[in-house]
Amino acid sequence: MREVETIVVGGGPAGSTCARRLVQHGRDVVVLDKAQFPRLKLCAGWITDKVLRDLDIAPGDYPHPMLRLDIRAHVPGLPFGLRWFPTPGANWSIRRIEFDAWLLARAGAEVVAHEVRRIRRDGDRFIVDDAFACRWLIGAGGTMCPVRRALFPEGRNKSRQIVTLEKEFPYPAREDVCRLTFFRRGLVGYAWVVPKGDGVVNIGIGGKAKYFRTSGTNIHDHFRAFLDDLVREGRLDAATAADLKETGHPYYLFSRDGAVRDGRCLLIGDSAGLATMDLGEGIGPAVESGLMAADEILGRGTYDKGEVTLFSLSGLTQRLMRRANRRHLPAPTAA
Repeated sequence: MREVETIVVGGGPAGSTCARRLVQHGRDVVVLDKAQFPRLKLCAGWITDKVLRDLDIAPGDYPHPMLRLDIRAHVPGLPFGLRWFPTPGANWSIRRIEFDAWLLARAGAEVVAHEVRRIRRDGDRFIVDDAFACRWLIGAGGTMCPVRRALFPEGRNKSRQIVTLEKEFPYPAREDVCRLTFFRRGLVGYAWVVPKGDGVVNIGIGGKAKYFRTSGTNIHDHFRAFLDDLVREGRLDAATAADLKETGHPYYLFSRDGAVRDGRCLLIGDSAGLATMDLGEGIGPAVESGLMAADEILGRGTYDKGEVTLFSLSGLTQRLMRRANRRHLPAPTAA
């Protein structure tokens, strides 16, 4: 049986960030992931200046295309897109198939292709599939993380669940403009067209699962209607729209509900349900939680999910979102 100090289950941005900080401090860590990297990961691929700072990525470090986003926000009743978008700093697009693989390789940790099936406790150790043992166990395997399933009760708030449909593909005729469409056809969520480097585009839609359950609408119908809008606006050709085979995945917006620690077992990233409460941005909170989990293992801090960035938007827009989401915010702590 392989004995290590820390096992990180999941090699995405949360897991690789945690592993990298541990490796930088000489700690023994193994990353387990059922996929071989690079692997396809559908995602709008939106990152911020803060993500780059947290990852310690300087201009020119990243070897793949990273496109600075020129954002237009579309709302019903306006015949044009608003060029103003209230996020702090610049926004960038990346392809997760490139980004995740590069981050994992940069981490310098040993990576083992292994699908985790069974986790049990043995005193102060965690035993994974009777093949690995560790003192610290980090669940970074996304919404369906096996660490969460094995060791944590299902405490996530279903009203915070988001479902998405999207497709990423080469489309040389795409614009270099990122378009976000809010509230169209009553959707509690938004649709996007995110341009990426090398002529690639990601087209998708996301909304609250509760909205689809209670409204009787179907996310596939919303997605197809959005494609029809893009065709009508001349932003996508009809043949390409007809041939798109979209796929989807669920995740959770931040909520104070749901435990993310059990002794030396910590959940980070989407396994902890940390996407921002307004735009559902997941990469930033994943990176932040990975750093905090590593710092706890190193004895340099305490992992508190309430300390991750909760909102992507800033200013008055954030204050309004805070008021709307008050019951899901972390409980106040004593000074």
